[in-house]
Amino acid sequence: MRIAMPATIFLGALLGIYSAHNRTDAAAPKSPLGLNLSGVACWSTEFPFADAFRQSMPWVSQQKGKGWALGGPLALDSHGNVRSLEPGQFAETLLFPDTNGKYPGGRYLARWDGDGELEFSGTAKRVAPEGRFDTRRAVVEVAPGDGPISIRVTKTDPENPLRNIRFRFPDTGEATFHPKFLANCAGFEAIRFMDWGSTNNSKIRDWKDRPTPDDAAQSRNGVAIELQIELANALKADAWFCVPHLATDDYVARMVALIRDTLDADRRAYIEYSNETWNGIFEQARYCQERGKSLGLSADAYEAQLRYSSQRSVEIFAIASKVLPAKRLVRVLAAHGANPRTGSTALDWQKAYESADAIAIAPYFGNDYGSPKRIGDVVKMKTPDLLEGCRASIRANREFLTAYGELAKKRKLSLLAYESGQHLAGFGGAENDESLTKSLQAANRDPGMKDLYLEDFKSWQDAGGGLNCVFSSVGRYSKWGSWGLKEYQDQPGDTAPKYRAVREWLTR
Repeated sequence: MRIAMPATIFLGALLGIYSAHNRTDAAAPKSPLGLNLSGVACWSTEFPFADAFRQSMPWVSQQKGKGWALGGPLALDSHGNVRSLEPGQFAETLLFPDTNGKYPGGRYLARWDGDGELEFSGTAKRVAPEGRFDTRRAVVEVAPGDGPISIRVTKTDPENPLRNIRFRFPDTGEATFHPKFLANCAGFEAIRFMDWGSTNNSKIRDWKDRPTPDDAAQSRNGVAIELQIELANALKADAWFCVPHLATDDYVARMVALIRDTLDADRRAYIEYSNETWNGIFEQARYCQERGKSLGLSADAYEAQLRYSSQRSVEIFAIASKVLPAKRLVRVLAAHGANPRTGSTALDWQKAYESADAIAIAPYFGNDYGSPKRIGDVVKMKTPDLLEGCRASIRANREFLTAYGELAKKRKLSLLAYESGQHLAGFGGAENDESLTKSLQAANRDPGMKDLYLEDFKSWQDAGGGLNCVFSSVGRYSKWGSWGLKEYQDQPGDTAPKYRAVREWLTR
């Protein structure tokens, strides 16, 4: 029998290794690195929780003899647990579909509360206790393959429903987070929880509607703020929170109070209003434009949009400042990196800069190579030539970095990167060109990408940039982009050039 190292001891060792970049260390890089986490989903190749069930898909209603999801209405409680089943109906969830078997095998431990029956299939097989469903536990053997793990609720007692399902990875004990996830995240100055909070296009308005640790899964509506804070504490990192664009003042006050009471006292909270409210592809941007126009903030629709975002940010900062002391709070106004006008508009509307601590942008490089107009040229390029083009993009970015540096300095603010890294992704229809996608992914996998990231970090530092939050932790590559520092959680570091660059920068 193997004995797993407790996650707290494991992480303590890792943090000791990376102590060279603690912000109190004089040898730390001038521009520390932060990390954006990938969103929690059943199909993710990152498994952050020791309890795999936390990233399962919401229950799907099934009926024996019928097709997928044709089981009729499914009775769920407020946390997403199955309350009851109709005759012939069962509830099914999947783990790790479309991941090419990039998830751990071995013996998982399943446990649950209430009375009912769980079945395991796909790449999972119940091995103990055989033929018994009244123990509220099962040992399940998982042999990763092309398909997913299937978990089914086939019976549940409405008087005492089957609930609180746990499905723990092998050798993780009672830890909250998977030790390999912690290892990948160790050493960063801050963790940005934009995708963990399902910030883009969020529907959350009131505190009662937010995800909680008691939810059946953390993939339905984002990860509970309590778990975000617990992770920041475990990593000894600052926490960057994105407030949902519809959130009420009461929501903000309760959120900040929770941060005050549970985030370690020596850690800072970065507070940002939503994410990319300048970017019209998101509902939050359209909402800001509608609000800005209705309030008459400008005759120009886009300027009204930027001004409303700035104004609402200041309102949120005022609430946060009443709860958190200045030394624990970083108030962030964000803008479009390639367009400094969005930054000056956000900062100067009603002198918002006086209520902020930082202006944040996303200085990506290589954006143009995903344009529909460049497909023909890009697919003919050899990978070294494409990388050299990215190098030119990094150097061209210095123009807007200089502009933002001057904006920040004049208003006595820090310049931060809320996201950064390569942006080799097709857009405007180009994402559907398989040859283009293949070329862009090859560049991401090439060892030369490491040197580009290091040059990009240096360029940012030379421009006076502060905290630089790379995007993102782990994610499989697709036509929508190659964002992950690693493609899957267990990927060896020496085959992941972007991850190698980050680690080298952190340990300089």
